[in-house]
Amino acid sequence: MRPVLLAGFLFPVLLVASMALPASPGTAAVAAQPTGPGASAVLLGRLFDARSGKVVEQGVVVVAGDRIRCAGQEWDCARPRGAAVHDYGRSMLLPGLIDLHVHARPHYIGAFVPSGVTTVRDANNTLTTIAMLHAAPGAPRILTSGPALDGPASVLGEAPSPLGSQTLETLMPVTVTTADEAASAVQALVGAGADWIKLYEQLSPEAMAAAVQAARQAGVPVMADLGLVLTRGLSGAQVDAVQAGQAGVSTLEHLSGAALAYQRMGGDPRAELDPALLDRLAADIAATGMAVVPTRANTRQFNAPGSLTLEGLPGEDRIRPHFEGFWRYLEDAVAGESARAESAADLRLSSALLPRLLAAGVPIGAGSDLPAAPQMLPGGALHQELQALVEAGLSPVQALQAATHVAGSILGREDLGRLEAGALADILVVDGDPTADILHTRKVRAVWLDGEVVELEAAWEQVEQGLEAAAQ
Repeated sequence: MRPVLLAGFLFPVLLVASMALPASPGTAAVAAQPTGPGASAVLLGRLFDARSGKVVEQGVVVVAGDRIRCAGQEWDCARPRGAAVHDYGRSMLLPGLIDLHVHARPHYIGAFVPSGVTTVRDANNTLTTIAMLHAAPGAPRILTSGPALDGPASVLGEAPSPLGSQTLETLMPVTVTTADEAASAVQALVGAGADWIKLYEQLSPEAMAAAVQAARQAGVPVMADLGLVLTRGLSGAQVDAVQAGQAGVSTLEHLSGAALAYQRMGGDPRAELDPALLDRLAADIAATGMAVVPTRANTRQFNAPGSLTLEGLPGEDRIRPHFEGFWRYLEDAVAGESARAESAADLRLSSALLPRLLAAGVPIGAGSDLPAAPQMLPGGALHQELQALVEAGLSPVQALQAATHVAGSILGREDLGRLEAGALADILVVDGDPTADILHTRKVRAVWLDGEVVELEAAWEQVEQGLEAAAQ
């Protein structure tokens, strides 16, 4: 087994001694205003309407408690008597960003919110770790899958770990070999509070179908990682991207399984790509109704560490020292020519397929896969993903929607990713215009979570303390 196969999963141990996040130069902490049930505030600035992709030049967001009461043109919303007014001038008001794919740990979970990422979907963790994440001070809103379901040859564990082999709280992954075991595992995780079910690359078609059916009966959506050229997506996986969508998987992570589907169509994902086969593959994926979370930045950084700049990322100057040792490990793990060639194949396929999927109407959501690739930071990694999506052919507006409106829809949450009446009051204020230059999302000026303004400097200090404590 290549070291690279484990690179994304050894971080639970390796990162215990390395994580933090700071406020970048230019970030200004906003003085706290009275908060609590019924407290109201008025935010003025240029407003990004994530649903339409339009910018309201003289915008307003009226907050009452943890919800948005009104948003739109400044003159369309009445200001509550006594409401605190926050005039951000020409700065832009955005919905709090959503990272659809992270592998979080308690000692760096606090870095997301001051980076403007107010919601994350955690994709594979023990239930014990998830409980610690929810209890961690400064944590964003967290939706979780719990441990992934995988076959007995999983790269996620040294030995099979089926239900009953240890306590449910400590399992990761949950090993399943039959349809009945898959259904039982889903029922156990749903009973433990999982918001999503994650299926991994070594599942048989029968086990995957049973897991999806059990999740559907429980009203819980399913995400799937089916492997890449770089991992075991062409040698060990049995289910490809199209089959997963046809089975009812809700989101395809990393564009995994796409290389296997392309190969089964008669193409070679390691060679020059056939446009006709790519068109057919995109159409087949679109026909399933499945969304895609490509984690494009992760693929970029594996292929060429440092190709996506760290400059200007929220907290970069304060948190980076805690990660550099781990990055060196990851870079060493993927230093071989063979591994680089395989990651290049994944990158080529992603570059060719993403514009086709977008044109076919496939929802594209933003996820970072933090911390599975080098040169990426908690919270900041989502900003790098937005940069990578734009470089892959999305417009800055489409990239912003991937982390706001589209991400909220993927989560089935109409109250997330939008500055609209009734939505949760998660708001990111940035200097500049990210609809013209996506790098401007990094210019964090203020963050609101559940209707309360975040003290950015205090948040970064708390993150640094947690990382330093973990390192000791």
